[in-house]
Amino acid sequence: MTEVKTQVKVLLDAGWEVYTADEVRLEHEAETRRMQPPKGQRTKLSVDRKKTSQSFFGALSLTSKKVKPYPIEGNQNTEQTILALERLQRETEAGEIAVVLDNARFHHAKALTALHEPGQLLERITPVFLPPYAPDHNPVEHVWNAAKNNIANIQHETPEETFGAFASYIASRTFDYDFEHLPLRETRNDFVS
Repeated sequence: MTEVKTQVKVLLDAGWEVYTADEVRLEHEAETRRMQPPKGQRTKLSVDRKKTSQSFFGALSLTSKKVKPYPIEGNQNTEQTILALERLQRETEAGEIAVVLDNARFHHAKALTALHEPGQLLERITPVFLPPYAPDHNPVEHVWNAAKNNIANIQHETPEETFGAFASYIASRTFDYDFEHLPLRETRNDFVS
């Protein structure tokens, strides 16, 4: 992690725009609640039990502290990562961009890494990879946790409302997270009474 922190600091000092990026998946499922019908009437309760999910690719800027969330169509894969990175590159004014990614297999796919070469689609983006098994060190992971916690206890009628509340929470805030200032992780010890 020390090597990644040093590399990111050097890039920021040199005027690069540095993002930390990752994918997240949200689920919406109907919730059944207990109800008491008027006396003499039978209970009739219909609930849509269909579970729906939506994935997002998000990039947290270490300079503006804002997150750019991009909905992912279908599964999280190399193709969707390329589309999100290409859009991020288009929307970033800085000439040189670094994106810190985890070690998901599709982040290392040849189809993606070849696009970072000069003259290719993602030539302005330089990938920086976190060490293996270090997801808690990626600042954008803490943004996902904060957003999920914010909408966790609010039952929305439709999946669109759930996913919209998540995206709205992220878009309306700045997150002062970087590699040196991550929120403390909640520790839970179920074995101590």
